[in-house]
Amino acid sequence: MVTMQQIADRCGVSRGTVDRALHHKEGVREEVAERIRATAREMGYISNRLVMQQTRQWKIGVVLHSGHSAFVQMLCELFSSFSERELIPNITVIVRVMQDMDVQHQLTLIDELVTTEHIDGLALMPLANTLVRDRINTLSEQQGIPVVTFNTDITDANRLAYVGADNIAAGRAAAALLGMVMQGRGSVLPILGQRSGHYADSQRYTGFLSEMAENFPGIRILHPECSFLDENLAERIASRAIHSDEEVNGFYLTSAGREGVYRAVNAAENREKIHIVVHDITEGNVRMVKQGTVDFIIGQDVKTQGTLPIRLLYDYLERHQFPKERMNITDITIKFRCNV
Repeated sequence: MVTMQQIADRCGVSRGTVDRALHHKEGVREEVAERIRATAREMGYISNRLVMQQTRQWKIGVVLHSGHSAFVQMLCELFSSFSERELIPNITVIVRVMQDMDVQHQLTLIDELVTTEHIDGLALMPLANTLVRDRINTLSEQQGIPVVTFNTDITDANRLAYVGADNIAAGRAAAALLGMVMQGRGSVLPILGQRSGHYADSQRYTGFLSEMAENFPGIRILHPECSFLDENLAERIASRAIHSDEEVNGFYLTSAGREGVYRAVNAAENREKIHIVVHDITEGNVRMVKQGTVDFIIGQDVKTQGTLPIRLLYDYLERHQFPKERMNITDITIKFRCNV
């Protein structure tokens, strides 16, 4: 049987540090705690204390939309592996991901998890709709099922907590970076992934406009276009802008449409450098930074978004602990050619 002391010896830390890391106590740096838990998994450690403390097997449902997104796919992997990664065997995480952004589809998936899977808690990436808000309120107030929202929030819903980015701040960061590399001149075309259904696009765009107006008045902001999650449409939008307006030297992409824009920019010849800022640290975006197509990526901490919602629900269900913070805002990270 593997002991904590054996794990401590392998990791080069004290037994007390191992105990705090395995039982998710404060006082251990996250990178150290992750290394200790990974070593414990590798060695086949099972905590006697954890087994004794478990009261039941908890089922937590997760519903995500925009399954085409590389960022959402990363979230799905994190949620699906939560129990193994965090060494909490009495959690079953049931993930449902929709490719579309249909409100009735999201409501159906929520109802299926409640009535068929009999979930005890729900982590939800909510669509921007009052019907979704009302369903959250029904779950929490009438059915006793706690809900944690992540990635985007519905602030007037009765959810236990929110985990995700401040999308307005992320949009402001994008504008500040783009404004600097454009040296305060030229024209920018914002390209949104969708016009409705997802708060992130509209909130990022709002923050972008505010920062540009306040600090880069010399940059002309063109009327925003929408790709409607269509990469080919995004490519044509970008190509038309490049060829019809010589002053266009910047693109801001709030979410989808990146690959199409990359193709249009790379196909343009004899043009001044076109600067691009995008969101989400994905493999495709990092590749475009390395190739020199993208200037900056705005990250939103996928690891926290794919872990903390389940952790908050588990602590509430198993330990009757309310979250210390109802708004858990993830860090905004910046990636560019020197740190990818």
